[in-house]
This record gives sequence, C-alpha cells and structure tokens, in this order.
Amino acid sequence: MRRSLHALTDTERAKLIEAQVAATRPIVSGVVASGAMILALTGMFEVAGVAPDIGWPWWVVALVALTVAGCAAAIWSLDDWRPRLMLTVLSVLLVGIFLSVPMPGVDTVVTGRAGLFHLMPIALLALMARRVSMLAIAASMLLIAAMRIGLHGNPPTGAALYWLTVVVSIGFGLLLGGYRTDFAVSTYRIRQRLREQATTDELTGLRNRAGWNREASEAHEDAIRRGRSASVVFFDIDHFKRVNDTFGHAAGDRVIQQLGQILRERAGQRCLCARLGGEEFVVMLIDEAPEAVEGFVQRVRKEFEDAVRDANVTVSAGVAHRIAAESMGQHMRRADIALYEAKAMGRDRMVVAQA
Repeated sequence: MRRSLHALTDTERAKLIEAQVAATRPIVSGVVASGAMILALTGMFEVAGVAPDIGWPWWVVALVALTVAGCAAAIWSLDDWRPRLMLTVLSVLLVGIFLSVPMPGVDTVVTGRAGLFHLMPIALLALMARRVSMLAIAASMLLIAAMRIGLHGNPPTGAALYWLTVVVSIGFGLLLGGYRTDFAVSTYRIRQRLREQATTDELTGLRNRAGWNREASEAHEDAIRRGRSASVVFFDIDHFKRVNDTFGHAAGDRVIQQLGQILRERAGQRCLCARLGGEEFVVMLIDEAPEAVEGFVQRVRKEFEDAVRDANVTVSAGVAHRIAAESMGQHMRRADIALYEAKAMGRDRMVVAQA
C-alpha cells in the first residue's frame, strides 16, 4: 500500500511522517467534527420523526455529539500525537455506537446509518500517516461491526455481505491513504531536489553559500548545545587569477573542482564543506581535536599541491578552533583573519588563529 515510503531512508521517512501528521491534523479535527455534526443531525431527525429511532434517548445522543465536538477541538490544539490518536479512536467509537448500533431489544435496519458512519473512518484512514493509527481506526470499525452482530445477530442480507462491506470500507480508506502517501513522497522528493539545487555548488558538488549559511549555523549551535568542539577552516587557492589568465577558465574550473573533490573525499560525517564563491572554500569540523583538524588541513594542502602541480598553484588556510561564548559569526571571523594572515605571510601555508 505504501511502498513508496520504503524508498526513503529512516530519517527521511520519519521527517515525512511528521510533516504529514502536522499537515493533516486540522483535517482530522474537521472529520471528527463532521462526525459530531452527523450524529447531532441524526438525533434531530429522530426527534422530528423523519428517521427511525434506534433506542438511544435524544439527550444522550446530543451529549455524545457535544463530547465528540470537544474531542475535535482537543485534536486541533494538542501537540502530542498519542492523545490525539486516543481522542480520534474514542470519537469513532462514540459516533459508531450511537449512530449505528441500536440498543438491545430494538429491531431497526441500520444500513443507511452504518453507511453514514463508515464515511468517518474511511476519511480518517485516508489521512493517517502512522501504521499504529491506521490499525487503531480499522480495529474500531471491526469492533463496532462485531457489537452489532453480537447484540442483534446477522442482518437480513447475511453475515458474508455484512463483513464484506466492513472490510471493503477499511480497504477503500487504506487505498486512499496509499495514494495520498505516494503523492506526499513525490512532493517531498521534488522539494528535496529543489533544495539541493538551491544549496549545492554546481561546479564542485559542495554546499554553496546559501547551503553553508543554513547548515553551518545549525551544526555550530548543536555543537555548543552538546558541549562538543568545533573548528572552522578557510581555504583559498593562491594565485588563482594567474591560472585563468595563463591556461583559460576551463583550467581554472578544473583546479577548483580538484580542491572540491579532495575536500569531499577527506571530509567525514562530522565535516561540513562549502564553496563560498570563486576560489574560496570553508570547512567546519565537529568533535575533532585541534591536532586532528590541523593534520586534516595539511593533508588537503599537500594533496591539492600534488594534484595541480602543472598549474603551479598552492592553497592557503586559516584555522580557528571554537572558544567559549563565541558566536558563529565571531568564529568565522577569526578563521577569516587567520587566512589573510597566511596570505600576508607569503601564501602556501596554514595559520591557526589565537584564542
């Protein structure tokens, strides 16, 4: 039914489910409120004598309808999905029982009333994103169907057709939910591609300035929150203009791509790399000792020099290790100053900013 979800990673799947739950919460609340309205209107029809009575006192039906309406309001306002699910299941049970399960001893055909009730769980099944929620709604439908059989026996049409109707209703709701999920997955993938295009440098495949600004701040704040170390490194290709002037812009692009490739290959999971523009690159390393960071920088510089020896260019680097009570902007500023010191000292070197 929802195989498209299996094509996502666990993290992507969790994010998508949370997004679906957040998006459908007001709609779920509306469906539950609609169930309350249907129950209230049916009770009014019974009082007016235009609908058959199934034995429940009108004031009980009115009280239950108000209770379900209250559940709808709570579903709208609650943040935790667990109490929302409990209230949703409670609403389905209340509407199902008081709309389509006659009191013991009352002999009334409830085919039309059961059809009205089934609209509510079908809509809810189409909206549910979590498997436990779908199972809970389906179980509620089966429980109410079993209550009808237990209290009044098989309907005139027979047990087979009766249970087929219930199962088809559940299946139809799940089918609609499957289509909705497939659409959500497709939309998610499109948004991811657009985001990647907007935050990725086309030439190197690293993050661009926009991607860096978005992700580096989050990584820096997370490092502070978890008490982990963070280091920022600026790389700048020395005499890059000379490459363009001597060998052409295509050669210059290859030089930039070479540094980007080395950074990608050297970067670990706790390393964020970006090309800020031109020949300037920046790297953030999380939870790495200062010695490891500086060793990483020197290896990158050496590999780059060997890879572009024919172009006769080198790379300078400025390193800043995070100090206490330092903002992201201050941290990057120190690394940038260290880079300019490396340039001023003759290029082709690494300078570590002082705390």
